[in-house]
Amino acid sequence: MEKNLRFWGVRGSFPAGHSKIASHTSCVELEINPDHSVFFDLGTGIHRATRDRTFKKVTVCLSHFHWDHIQGLPFMNGLYESAPEIEIVSGFGDALERLSVLFDERFHPVPADFLKERIRFRFLETGQAYDLGEGLRVSLAPLNHPGISFAFRVQGEMSNLVYATDSDYEPVTVESEKLLRQAENVIMDSQFLVGDSLMKAHYGHSSFKHTIDVAARLRIRHCLLFHFDPQYSDEELFLLEAQAQDYVRETYGTEGPKVILAREDVPLKVTL
Repeated sequence: MEKNLRFWGVRGSFPAGHSKIASHTSCVELEINPDHSVFFDLGTGIHRATRDRTFKKVTVCLSHFHWDHIQGLPFMNGLYESAPEIEIVSGFGDALERLSVLFDERFHPVPADFLKERIRFRFLETGQAYDLGEGLRVSLAPLNHPGISFAFRVQGEMSNLVYATDSDYEPVTVESEKLLRQAENVIMDSQFLVGDSLMKAHYGHSSFKHTIDVAARLRIRHCLLFHFDPQYSDEELFLLEAQAQDYVRETYGTEGPKVILAREDVPLKVTL
């Protein structure tokens, strides 16, 4: 079955107002049906994604709690109302406690007391699958990243989608390798051009070159480059995409993954 995929935030670290294609921090929407969407992460893009829209249910697959992946939650449309139903799925048993920091009165005027009643928190263990409806199931696995980040795989009857950002993939964990291997569409961390990645080797993020090497080794078919350095201009992002595609062609030929740059506000169709 065909589903709509849309990128509402593709930057890492902090928003970049100067960009036409990559302004907000991490937020990706997979539409299950007109009443139910799955959002991967809660960066600043979640505000735009939920503004002027009505849902019956919102499921959030939350990779981890670094600021650029949660900073949009207090500004999510519908959060302070009775609808929609909101569920957060993560690999952290203390997700409520972690998110409550955002609503501390020192930082935000609305207290966190309502979160426990307003949001259902679902803890997933590695290898466990959760039913999203319409024959789709989601599972997760840990990625190598400071503080740990989790990758998510949505599996349908025909194909799959993997969200696997915030990692330098050094190494690829045993669990995440299983999740990623031979995946059809994978959203992967490509924060840096190669030169910058050498200077920021311990930031927990990857260059497009290393991401492509991992994708090729694991026989990933389509690689969507994601989570870009907020200081890159649009011209530098287009350069990153061009260099990535050249690298695939020169290194792997027709056997390599198909690579494109994740762009905000450009809807895609994925088969699941």
